[in-house]
Amino acid sequence: MPMPKRRSKGSSLIEFTLVGIPLIFTIISIVEISRGMWAYHSLCYAVNEGTRFASTKGKGCSSGTNTCGVTAGGMAHQIANMAALDPADINVTFYSNSGNVPCNPVSACFSNATAWPPAGDNDPGMDIKIAGTYTFASALSMFWPGNGNAVSFGTFYFQAYSRQQIQF
Repeated sequence: MPMPKRRSKGSSLIEFTLVGIPLIFTIISIVEISRGMWAYHSLCYAVNEGTRFASTKGKGCSSGTNTCGVTAGGMAHQIANMAALDPADINVTFYSNSGNVPCNPVSACFSNATAWPPAGDNDPGMDIKIAGTYTFASALSMFWPGNGNAVSFGTFYFQAYSRQQIQF
């Protein structure tokens, strides 16, 4: 004798709701965390490459017939090109003993023709220091309770710092 069929039309919908919604949230979270990690790594890489680039542009580059010196604008371009991020969201500061050059955002310094590192701070063995921040907007915070009725995106500030010595 065959078994009677059970009526289970509604159970599939309930099972999807109980499993599907948390699964979708988990996938979105993984994507957002991965995107944040990529942005942070990209900022760190760009700041490190900027200090490496500047460490080879010391006093030896601006003396005699050498013309390999670099400007603050050239450094800003170097960092923006290496970052693969929106230059409007990147802030950098070039540190030296004679003063700092803030570029907030980095694109504000693209036309800065000031030599960097400046004379007197570009001797071999002296430190090159660059700090950078990146404004990262994440969609994850719209899932957090307490936001009221408005959907908002969380803003995080990633920071990177690099120091190297001038080579020549």
